Order: sequence, then structure tokens, then C-alpha cells
Amino acid sequence: MFAVVLAGGMGKRMKSALPKVLHKVCGKPMILHILNQLRSMNQLEKAVVVVGYKRALVKKVLPKWVKTAVQKKMLGTGDAVKSARYHFEKYHGDVLILCGDTPLVKAETLENVLKVHKKEENSATIVTTFVKDPTNYGRILRDRRGRATGIVEEKSATAKEKKIKEINAGIYCFASKKLSYALSRIKKNKLKGEYYLTDAIEILRKKGFKIGTALAKDPGEVMGVDDPVRLKAAEKYLRGQNAGSKKL
Repeated sequence: MFAVVLAGGMGKRMKSALPKVLHKVCGKPMILHILNQLRSMNQLEKAVVVVGYKRALVKKVLPKWVKTAVQKKMLGTGDAVKSARYHFEKYHGDVLILCGDTPLVKAETLENVLKVHKKEENSATIVTTFVKDPTNYGRILRDRRGRATGIVEEKSATAKEKKIKEINAGIYCFASKKLSYALSRIKKNKLKGEYYLTDAIEILRKKGFKIGTALAKDPGEVMGVDDPVRLKAAEKYLRGQNAGSKKL
């Protein structure tokens, strides 16, 4: 398994000059929490961190076993993965993609994604979770048989779709060749001027490739930390997890 961690964003909602992934949770930068979980996975062969905003600061905290790729302009998640493409385009395994602002995700959850991806022989697998308030999240669309058919973003969702509680957690597993195929066909979003990784899912689906989902049972674990309120919530969550493990 090849891992790509997206860590190039500034994180404007943090209201800080520090790159978002360097904000600390329980005394450790968010990015290191993620990398520690990845390294504990037996399936991991290589990991690449995509850096951008103040990349020298981010590179300084990264362990030596991690490779880096540079996203020169902040043009969305699709562009970020494209920046790392030369690292995995000749790779024949699976590529796990996650964001650098999810410090609470556990190795067990990521291993389950890989397990589902392989068992179902998917071209792409989306990690989903259920939340009480799905506002601002991409909703998972399914057909009558329960098969995932796509992701609809908040701004594009109908009133009925906005009631869907199953959301995109922002973690994906792709067959490497299918990912490269889709990345070469992603077009710039006309409204935002960015390239979205979710469009890769739609490209593969339209070509008839199999798309699957893997459920993260605990929505708190895959929470994106992109503002001071969520940073405090992540700290509280992790302290609670650590306290629970000490009691066992």
C-alpha cells in the first residue's frame, strides 16, 4: 500500500500563520499523529506527504522515512494528488489518500478500508461515516440496491439529498492505475477554479469501474480539524481515548 497525505493547505479558519497540519493535539503536530498510525500498518510500503504552504516548516517535522511532493499552487485536492503522482504512477498496488488534518484516525480503520477495497475488488473505495448534522459535508448517494453511486456536495445537493446522514469522510483507497487514469481526466471546477479528487470517483463510476465504501463507525475519529473549536474537540477526544486505554 502506498499512502498519500495531503498537507499543503494554509488552514485559514485556524486564524494562525502556522500551517494547519502543524497545530498540536496533545503536544504533537497533527501530521505526526497520522504518520505514526500509517507506519504501524504492515501493508505500508511508502508514504508521501504533499506540502505547499510554508513547506519548509512542515518538512522540518517530518520523519526521514517519509517522501514529499510539492503542490506549488493551492488548486484543490485533485491537484494535490496530481503533485504526488510521479511517486506512484508506476506502482501496481493500492493508493490510500487522506488529509493531514485528521489526527484522530486509527490504523485499524485504515486497515479496514484496505480490507474492504481488496475483498470487493473495487477500483475506488470511499470512507464514509454517519453524523447527526451533515451540513457542509459531501453526502453519499446510493441506488436502490444500496450501492454507492457518487458524492454530492452541499452546494449542489437537493433538499432530499441534504437529509442524508451518511457523509464522505475524505479518506479514499484507489487502485493505482485507475487513480492515474482518473487524475489525467479531472477538469478544473468552473466556480472554484480548483481540481477536486471527488471528481475522480465520478470519472471512474461513469466508465463502469466498481466504486465501494468502507464505514468508519466513530465519526469523531475521522473528524477534520480545521478551526480552533475542532482543535479543542480533537484534544478532548484524544485525551479521552488515552484515559480509556490506561484503564484497560
